[in-house]
Amino acid sequence: MKRIAFIMSTFPTLTETFVAGEIKLLISHFQGSRIYSMRRPFDKTLHLESLELMKKTVYLPPPLSIACLKSNARWLIKQPIRCLRVLLYLMIHTIYNPIHLAKTVYLLPQAAHLAELLQASNIDHLHAHWSGYPTTVALAVSKLTGLSYSFTSHACDMSMIKTLVAEKIKNALFVLTCTADALKFVRSFLPAEQINKIKVNYHGCNLQKFRSELRRPGGGSRSIIVSCADLHERKGFPCLLQALAILQRENVNFSCFIVGEGPQRPLLEKMIQTLGLQGRVMLPGAVTQEELIEKYYAVADIFVLPCMVQRLRFFRKNVDLGRLKILECKMSRGESIQKDGIPNVLVEAMAMKIPVVSSEIAAIPELIKHNQNGLLSPQKDSETLARHLILLIEDEKLRLRLGEAGCRTVHEFFDRSKNIRELLDIFSQASSLYGRLGLPKTETETKPAGKALVHSS
Repeated sequence: MKRIAFIMSTFPTLTETFVAGEIKLLISHFQGSRIYSMRRPFDKTLHLESLELMKKTVYLPPPLSIACLKSNARWLIKQPIRCLRVLLYLMIHTIYNPIHLAKTVYLLPQAAHLAELLQASNIDHLHAHWSGYPTTVALAVSKLTGLSYSFTSHACDMSMIKTLVAEKIKNALFVLTCTADALKFVRSFLPAEQINKIKVNYHGCNLQKFRSELRRPGGGSRSIIVSCADLHERKGFPCLLQALAILQRENVNFSCFIVGEGPQRPLLEKMIQTLGLQGRVMLPGAVTQEELIEKYYAVADIFVLPCMVQRLRFFRKNVDLGRLKILECKMSRGESIQKDGIPNVLVEAMAMKIPVVSSEIAAIPELIKHNQNGLLSPQKDSETLARHLILLIEDEKLRLRLGEAGCRTVHEFFDRSKNIRELLDIFSQASSLYGRLGLPKTETETKPAGKALVHSS
């Protein structure tokens, strides 16, 4: 497998640095690979690494654009039976979720346009990031062109929208996931031979960039607490503010920076006012990785991210998702929750020997072992969270011990250079095991998937 088409929903984004880092290294190894993005980026602030990759990105026209509709028409004229089979296949497996079905059919002209572009290129394989609509497009393109595909599942994407997940895994050459926690859900409905296709590969951290030598803690009487994430409900920032209010009541001297942007900003600003945390808690907004390291990680005494499992309820206001999206999730017969995988900011902070505090939910315990390399509290438990923060503020030896242990954990299991080598091995093995890319497309479509790869995460 020499040339890969990476299919993205929106590329790049400010928060998906883990995706950009992986793609950058894979492209450097598989020369001639390209990124195909279904939409242009929305973020005004982007990392330097992402800006470089935009030069290697092809932005597809919208599904109902003239270009996509013409491509769709040409496919219908050249391969009417094949097009009908693809349409029927997708309809049969999404019919119980009408919203997902409508979105899938809407994307088919864009998939047809991408298929046409790839037929005129020398691409050998498709790899989609996120198990949702990017992988739907990869599946459709694969059935149109005969190209093999794989995909990476992130966080809770497979459990949040279960529709088509089994079919996507069945048709894929292999599947990657960034946590072992993600396997728990698919084991409930997939046969063992399909489970064996799924490989756990942690994203990892660029240890050349996130180095403890860059830290310059003030050493003064005021402790600096840093958090960083999109301002979404599942990040647990209201719980953090309640914990910080406890610190203030107990006369703990601290400042807290919650770095990031998102729909919960108005709520958090109101809470800061209500809890009397003005001057103590700052919301500086979104920043680049370089700014995050220089202005915040470098001075942090403690890093905290109190994530929570967010249950999707149709009649409850949700600032992250609209009601139509929630209904789509409910119809998919999945877990109807939003949760993080392993937040990369935790890995970054640990790499810089910053002691971390987070929640004992989802995949976070795969990274943090309580009182060994960090502290974990129950989700939504502001009292315990406050006690953990006070403990770290008052105990310098504990901060140093947890910081050192966290750094060792990251170097052993979350070093991006090591994990990317495992990723390269998976892609390289897939190329040799599959061995069908040169066959006629009609024959490709009828052969079974190649045997599962062996990978130890």
